[in-house]
Amino acid sequence: MGSSYQLQQQAIDAEIRSLEGSIRALKLRRNTFAPISSLPNEVIAIIFSFLRARVTLFAIKPGKKPDGLAWLRVAHVCHQWREIALNQPHFWSHVDFTAVSSAGAAEILSRAKTVPLHLEVGAPVGLWDDARFGPFQKELQDRVPHICRLAISAEPFHLHRILKGLIMPAPTLEFLSLASENDHRGGAAFVPDSLFDGSTPRLSSLELWNCDISWMSPLLGSLKHLEIRSPFKWPSLSVWLDALDQMPQLKTLALHRASPVAPWGLIPSEVERAVTLPSLTHFEVSSPARYCGFALAHLILPALTSLCVVAESSRRDYSDVQEILTFVSRHAHGPQDSRPLQSVLVRSNGMGVEIVAWTSPDVHVELSEQISVSDARHSGRVSFSITNSDDWSPRVDTGTLSAVMEALPLDGLVTFTAQNRFNRQFWLWHAPKWPLLRHVRLTPAAERGFREMLMEDNKRRGGPLLPLLKTLVLVDVALLERRNLRLCDALTKRVEQGVPLETLDLRKCLATGHAIELLSKIVVDVLAPEKTYETGSDLVSEAGARLIYVEDEYSEVEDYDEDDADTGSDDEVQDMDGDTSSDIYGEGEAVYW
Repeated sequence: MGSSYQLQQQAIDAEIRSLEGSIRALKLRRNTFAPISSLPNEVIAIIFSFLRARVTLFAIKPGKKPDGLAWLRVAHVCHQWREIALNQPHFWSHVDFTAVSSAGAAEILSRAKTVPLHLEVGAPVGLWDDARFGPFQKELQDRVPHICRLAISAEPFHLHRILKGLIMPAPTLEFLSLASENDHRGGAAFVPDSLFDGSTPRLSSLELWNCDISWMSPLLGSLKHLEIRSPFKWPSLSVWLDALDQMPQLKTLALHRASPVAPWGLIPSEVERAVTLPSLTHFEVSSPARYCGFALAHLILPALTSLCVVAESSRRDYSDVQEILTFVSRHAHGPQDSRPLQSVLVRSNGMGVEIVAWTSPDVHVELSEQISVSDARHSGRVSFSITNSDDWSPRVDTGTLSAVMEALPLDGLVTFTAQNRFNRQFWLWHAPKWPLLRHVRLTPAAERGFREMLMEDNKRRGGPLLPLLKTLVLVDVALLERRNLRLCDALTKRVEQGVPLETLDLRKCLATGHAIELLSKIVVDVLAPEKTYETGSDLVSEAGARLIYVEDEYSEVEDYDEDDADTGSDDEVQDMDGDTSSDIYGEGEAVYW
């Protein structure tokens, strides 16, 4: 009886399989009548190639990482599309060993055949055992002749094992990224000279994180892009210069705590030996301030169009930062630049301050969005950041910041964006040097001093300050009654001077309807916030506004209570003609923000 039932069940299963096969055949025939099925397979394959994610292969950098296999969804649409996807080797050229199993990686690589490979791995510290590490290492070693881009992030022990086994030449390798992830054992990760048998004829880009490398390594000779971050050893000057001499094709160079060690004492303005990098367009250096200046002093960069300096001060008065400004200025602008510096952003970044300058005249950066500011830094002609190495970091004083602004060639400044506290003296000192300034964008910390500067008639210099100023943008400023009346006085003064403001942008401010009405009688184009203080009372209370939009937490006088003209710290402004920027502040006058 049981045998009879089994036979009947098997017959039914066979009939089901037959019917399913017939259905699949009918679907295939039906799909042939779809208009897209008339396209040749080669055309469909090209269309699929546009769906593939553009993977950066630098997994250790912050931000979202694209899914290299997201495009495979097209293989689930129909039989024809699946066959096309499975039989295109270049579709399988990218493998992330961290995201797939060992078997999955082997299957992908088998479909890739001999096309140039993009391989990456981010081996989690302590989570890869020999059962996982062994197959990966074998696949990597077997594929060396076909690797085009390789990015590896691993703990020092595993990274050493990986690099030690890569002894075959890599004739197609173009990009190499190595990152040593710190573990509890510590230790240095070193890139051996024997890596790839010293033969990487096409290698043009090398990125190293927490890895040491000999500056005489054969990997460096043909590079166009070199980035070294936080190695365990600092190079000596002679070794560093010798290495750069062998890299004439270098276009970008980024050194984070990897520049040569600076000796004690002042850096001489003229050095005995300097290296010329004729092709370098981008230079980024992040080190103690004196080390940054020491590196800049020994370089000649005739093609440079982007300079990024992060100077870490070891002194509470930031005097070591001021000592290197000559070398920053030397590389901030040159004959290779077709336009002057025309836009500037000054902002605090938690531990210090950052100044970014562009050659474009109308660069506006959203101060509240960290991502846009980060992008802006790398798009600028020059970016200069100041930090402090002390556990308790004093804020950068106005005198230091003024000295930085003095060092940069800003005669052609058109757009100025600031979120730092600049008092009246700062503006009175720099405004005469910026006659072309047309657009200003300020947060509360910078607005008060600017407003007080606008009240000056500047008769001694024969005309109003900032004669071309047309647009003022205020961000996060609470225009309650007293502050608004003072702003009205300043803008009225501009009208009396014959240089009225054309546009006042208050869209990111908190203002009363009455304030907007008063300002509209002075400025032709007032861009009001979407909700006024009266209609948007649900957004913030008056008490909340005073807390959120506080002008200067270090000032003893809030802007809202500044009825007496004698309460501010800007009582008198001395004649500054011929003075240096550091002399414009009296004893104890430097204001911290």
